[in-house]
Amino acid sequence: MFELYKKRQLGDYIVDSFTFFKTFGKHFFKIFFIINATMLLVTGALMYWFLKLNFQFLSNDAVQKANPNQFLDYLGSSPAILAFTIVSIIILVLISLFNSAYPILYLKLIAQQNNNDFTAKEVLKTFRQSIWKIFKFTIGLLFIVMPALFILIIALFFLCFALVGIPLIIVAIPTLFTFVHLSYYSYLTEEKSFFESLNHAYILVKEDFWSTIGASFIVMIIIQMVQASITMFFYFVGIFAFIFFAIANPDFEKSSFQVSPVIIILLTIVFVLILVLSNIFNNILVINQGIIYYSLGSENKISATEIESIGSNNE
Repeated sequence: MFELYKKRQLGDYIVDSFTFFKTFGKHFFKIFFIINATMLLVTGALMYWFLKLNFQFLSNDAVQKANPNQFLDYLGSSPAILAFTIVSIIILVLISLFNSAYPILYLKLIAQQNNNDFTAKEVLKTFRQSIWKIFKFTIGLLFIVMPALFILIIALFFLCFALVGIPLIIVAIPTLFTFVHLSYYSYLTEEKSFFESLNHAYILVKEDFWSTIGASFIVMIIIQMVQASITMFFYFVGIFAFIFFAIANPDFEKSSFQVSPVIIILLTIVFVLILVLSNIFNNILVINQGIIYYSLGSENKISATEIESIGSNNE
């Protein structure tokens, strides 16, 4: 059985992150796709509509006589599309909030039940119970934490010109990444305020600094390399498809810009696929942070469990 509360070293953080998906991956992603089906449909519809409008705009040679307010005028002239756009944006915001918290809520349920014997309905119930906290953390992150971190990163960037900033920024990026996610875990899984969660994350990061930061850095590098490979694959496929189309059509330069609906559908599918892969990779990163979080809190949990067992034995 997979143990969340277990003391780990550098290698354990990485290995157990992938062991988690080996153990719970099927159930984890099943719930993820069940809940995200709506987001994928809405995103696909919006992307198809956006691409279709843009290609129509190009095919009508409207670039030279473009009106900056043309898009807004188009929405205003079609209330149904405007309503659909607003509803879609609201759905996407809610789904984005859910996706940011899903790995945290999933691990929280496992920690509470000691198994993954729960359904998408229970995950959504936990999300509804936590949505206000998720929203508050997002606001606090955007308007309090991120500006401070942005200033720090800029300062480190300028220090790179003096060379001393290069190792500092290499250490700072995974450190800040881990700090933010441990704060998020602390805020959603424990009864702590926003600033208490930040302080708790700071304490956890210091507890086993080099192992946690090293694990975060290695997993981030692995994920970035895989993502870059997939992105480059689609990029080169697109280039070769464009070249093939140009070669197959001798009048390519003279002909008006016309795009088949099939091309738009394929582009939409590629966009949605990249979005799905991005979410999957993000889940891997956040689960890795969760493994770190529960490992760093394992001593307190084990101590509490031992005290409870002693008390029950005395009874």
